[in-house]
Amino acid sequence: MKKPTARSAASVTLAGRAKALHRKALVIDAEGVTVLQPGVHLPPPEHNGVPFLDRALAAGLTALNTTMGQGPIVSGVDDLRGLLNSVYGHLAYLELHERELLLVESANDIPRAKKERKLGVIFGVQGIAPKIEGDLTLLRVLAKLGLRIATLTQNDRNPLGCGCMEQNDSGLTQLGRACVREMNLVGILVDVAHAAERTALEAIEVSATPCIISHANVRALSEHPRNASDAVLKALAKKGGVIGITAYAPFIRDKREGRPTVDDVVAHVAYVADLVGVDHVGIGSDHFEAESEVRYAAFGTWFPDSQRGYRREDAYVRDFERVDDWPKLTEALLRRGFSDADTLKILGGNHLRVFRAAWGS
Repeated sequence: MKKPTARSAASVTLAGRAKALHRKALVIDAEGVTVLQPGVHLPPPEHNGVPFLDRALAAGLTALNTTMGQGPIVSGVDDLRGLLNSVYGHLAYLELHERELLLVESANDIPRAKKERKLGVIFGVQGIAPKIEGDLTLLRVLAKLGLRIATLTQNDRNPLGCGCMEQNDSGLTQLGRACVREMNLVGILVDVAHAAERTALEAIEVSATPCIISHANVRALSEHPRNASDAVLKALAKKGGVIGITAYAPFIRDKREGRPTVDDVVAHVAYVADLVGVDHVGIGSDHFEAESEVRYAAFGTWFPDSQRGYRREDAYVRDFERVDDWPKLTEALLRRGFSDADTLKILGGNHLRVFRAAWGS
């Protein structure tokens, strides 16, 4: 029998180490997009005949931030009624799948989900403004219904501030400042993903608790309006926040330069760790397995910079393109040279710390 080479033995050792560490980790996806498609109340499709929930649990995912309401993942009016319909669907789905799912209402529910071998579901929204329709009192009501994370903007301007695709960023409005303060008070984590730079910086400054950027990459490595500048990363870290690096390929490079891989995702993680410290970086995959061909095409027309030549079929990086691939990310982090302790922080420990600050135990 052929004797294993030192290189192949090292690969086996790394794979075994990654498998054991992944099994131990609290794996948190700061933007897993959805466990249930709003409006139609359908889960993401099966892959190779295996349902999404089974695949997520098999991949070791502990909890994910799921996007509630219409925008920006389905067509239709993005208002309070649409959000409430989404809440209804998720609550019913949680009851139907109580053996697999757990609603995350406090930070302690995430270790509990791990212990009970369930998937923790965090209610979040991308773009809170249209859901509250100018009425800040609704934030307390939405918090009571389970809302725990909210971006202030989507890609465009709204009554709270400016999205990243706006040509002129006028910053956080007075209503936006009041919204941040109320979110702090009722325990909804402020997410500045999709915010334009000035808007993000001002929101981070106003917030009494750490903020997150749930899903974005590093602008220094990939010049894209959705990515975070060094200035935003430094401000975020100074206040104790965390960025979730994403697997969405257009935020890593233009398709003409070739489709990126999981190692390119890790390169963005490493950049943040070097710039502001490993305590301020995690993962927000932005995996959207229920993406509609129609919506993807429409979104590309409305915001062409968001796709940079990618099709719906290849919009995520190789080896981290769906929920099944989380173990490959852990192995890639170790291959890059991250320690076991730092890898555990990146996979979920850092986000759990921020969740505790925003929500309490």
